[in-house]
Amino acid sequence: MIPLRDSTYRAGTPHVTRALIVINILLWGFTAYVLSDVPTRLIFIPKADGTEIQQYLNSEEDRAVLALGAVPEFITGYLADDTRSQDAVESQGVSLLPGFLILLTPLTAMFLHGGFFHLAGNMLFLWVFGDNVEDRLGSVRFLIFYVVTGYLAAAAHIYIDAGDLLPMIGASGAISGVLGAYLLLFPRALVQVLIPLVLLIPAVVPAPLLIGIWFLLNLLPGVGSVVMESTGAGTAWWAHIGGFLAGMLLVYPFLVGRWRAPQQEVTPSWSMPTSFGFGFGARRGIPRQGRLRSDPPPQPPAVGDDVDLPQSWRATPAPAGKKRRFGVPGRRRRGRPGGVDAFRDSKRR
Repeated sequence: MIPLRDSTYRAGTPHVTRALIVINILLWGFTAYVLSDVPTRLIFIPKADGTEIQQYLNSEEDRAVLALGAVPEFITGYLADDTRSQDAVESQGVSLLPGFLILLTPLTAMFLHGGFFHLAGNMLFLWVFGDNVEDRLGSVRFLIFYVVTGYLAAAAHIYIDAGDLLPMIGASGAISGVLGAYLLLFPRALVQVLIPLVLLIPAVVPAPLLIGIWFLLNLLPGVGSVVMESTGAGTAWWAHIGGFLAGMLLVYPFLVGRWRAPQQEVTPSWSMPTSFGFGFGARRGIPRQGRLRSDPPPQPPAVGDDVDLPQSWRATPAPAGKKRRFGVPGRRRRGRPGGVDAFRDSKRR
């Protein structure tokens, strides 16, 4: 399923998410259209045990991927103080990151992609789900969360395929962590998707269903690669699995010190929209969820209670026949009351 947009309302602008998308696109354009035109030659990449494996390098793009991608054999060799593989590659004219800087390759690998569809798929998932996670965590914490889950995803792949000589590239591991965080933070969100059967069929599905199917599509091949002792056909399945689990484990520690109110940010039920559309009116098809507030909204007093309201607030009854809206009770939306027990700003006379 191809996600298009979700139902979660965000309060701020996702600066980090947008910056990550722009940087990934620019770097892919540079490597795919500039470096790919510079020819190079064939080299040999040996394992630490002396076994040589041919690696065809057709352009400078391949050299950049080999130098900046996360190669499990290089990283485990450095940690084991056995750099024969790196030395053999550098002796053939390929420059690798020296010394402990090889441990930075999981970070640099997050900004390299193997092709247009690899890039487009990762950036689409980051665009749909990353902005809401950033909105909840905050931009600085989200950036740290993104890097940490990306490293843990690479660690999972390196642990499973310690002797792999193929460079691991792509932001899939970090974005998997974003999906794990999204699943816990917004369990009742809805997602507009396109289902590629014979044609692209539009639909609206719960976010846990979409993320659950995505996880199964990575878990089954990942387990199969371990059982059959294969390399996963060039896909780092365990990076996706490890990043997803890391995101689920780390999202709540990253929320320490930030107020959160799940009951006021989720819809009371999965209310499926009656229509699906494209363009500016498409968002009206999905009930929007409440936006994040920096502090808890004031609660209306119970009937009969003598409670002093703040001077800038006064309780007003809901209009007759007005149904409860999605969102935070008391939140003004487009100049209208936000719920049955709505509050309105007014000055005391």
